[in-house]
Amino acid sequence: MQLPPSFQSPYSNAICRLRKSLYGLKQASRQWYAKLSEVLFQRGYTHSENDYSLFCKKNAQSVFFLAVYVDDILLTGNDEAEIVSLKSFLDHSFKIKDLGYAHYFLGIEILRTDRGLLLTQRKFTLELLEEFSSGPSSSVTCPLDYNTKLTSHEGDLLPYPSTYRRLIEKLNFLTNTRPNIAFSV
Repeated sequence: MQLPPSFQSPYSNAICRLRKSLYGLKQASRQWYAKLSEVLFQRGYTHSENDYSLFCKKNAQSVFFLAVYVDDILLTGNDEAEIVSLKSFLDHSFKIKDLGYAHYFLGIEILRTDRGLLLTQRKFTLELLEEFSSGPSSSVTCPLDYNTKLTSHEGDLLPYPSTYRRLIEKLNFLTNTRPNIAFSV
């Protein structure tokens, strides 16, 4: 850290004591999003009404999507020239680093196949099974009888409800790529 020009120190090797962090301020993420939004709006992108971290741009022949998570950006579309142009524009505005094709984003593995992209959470699923000691198990369609009525006043309380909540939270996240388990979860 360099001393401000107006500050004169009597010592030649003075060290400043930092009393407040320069980075990580509460408003930093809000300011980053505001600046990024402003730049993308200039290029004709609009944010999704359902998820403000998703930006879209649609033309007669093309469509583009840009997903933002903290400082990571995932960009896709059907016009390679616009993608290259947007990357160049963002690099000029923010000095970005292009990591190429996505392989892993927010816990979802992205695999390229001849027929398109395959989204999977294989690693996440294996870690979940290991964490909750549920290795190879026999599967059932539904572990409860369909006529069972659950109430909050019957049965034994769970010894560690936070463990159950964590499991449900992770299973809920797994439904991103496995919608067939959503009803069970």
